[in-house]
Amino acid sequence: MIPSFIAHFGDLYPGSKAETRLPRGLSYAIGYGESRTWHAQQDWCNIQWHNAKHVYLYSIEIETQRQLQIPVTISYPDIHWQYMLKGAYSLWDTYRGIPVLNEGHKHLIRGEQGHYTMEVAKGRHWIVGFNVAARWLERYPEHLAVGTDRVPHVLAPDRLYHSTPIPIIDLDRAELYYLLGLSPGRHILQDSQIYLPIAKLVEQMQTLDDATLSPIQNKIQAVKYYIQQCIATHQQVPAISALANHFCIEKNYLGRMYRITENENLVYYIYRLKQERAAELLLNKVAISSIVEQLGYSDSAAFRKAFKKYHGVYPSAYIHTKH
Repeated sequence: MIPSFIAHFGDLYPGSKAETRLPRGLSYAIGYGESRTWHAQQDWCNIQWHNAKHVYLYSIEIETQRQLQIPVTISYPDIHWQYMLKGAYSLWDTYRGIPVLNEGHKHLIRGEQGHYTMEVAKGRHWIVGFNVAARWLERYPEHLAVGTDRVPHVLAPDRLYHSTPIPIIDLDRAELYYLLGLSPGRHILQDSQIYLPIAKLVEQMQTLDDATLSPIQNKIQAVKYYIQQCIATHQQVPAISALANHFCIEKNYLGRMYRITENENLVYYIYRLKQERAAELLLNKVAISSIVEQLGYSDSAAFRKAFKKYHGVYPSAYIHTKH
């Protein structure tokens, strides 16, 4: 994929050399992505990206003590899926600033080839976005095809278009954090892991939260789904405080409402899923050392203790009882 939404942070800080080191306080580090950071006193700008065969994924995060105007080049008229997880941004054309996306919202955006200016206010701003090869989408059902009718609103005549921004739903957050948290892999394996959450985000772009559920029920279902995805694919399950932060909810409130709605403690739910997964892996003859690593235990002793607490026997005895 050709990167087609390029922020020129180096032009902002000509005396600052781009670093691969991630800035302190970054919201999320993509383990399989490349990274560049520019520092200037208390300000920093970071971009992380991964270039798959059919998808170009990027995460742009900015911490600034002043308003910034960042040169942006659109090198190819792709359509981009963008999610404003923190802050907001505007784009300037030749004459004026155009508000584009505010915190907690998502949209599709398409620009003609050319130079633009991204403007952000003082504070923290974080955009996660991707573009998908049009020929790849065209192979799938018609509702996935992305034409100009999907970006009907004119931001700048003959230059810049987008869809109506709508709220990011909790299932979007689950897919985004799952996508960003994928473990590093090699070549085609890495790309193949990326395509499933990308496909779900593409399908969900025009989706709102389930109206039959309350807002907290939507969050809890999304949290459960995210935890299930992490455990099934050997990602580290975040701490409860990090889960709460991902889904924009206070930690104690999440724990309390989870217990009320699901009749189970959230910590125990994670423990239970890990132990059920551990049993599956044991029966598939996966080595204990691998299970310890996949499920995020500190060592084999901690795993054996947790396993016995749940199953009533140690892993070796469990295997014998099933054969």
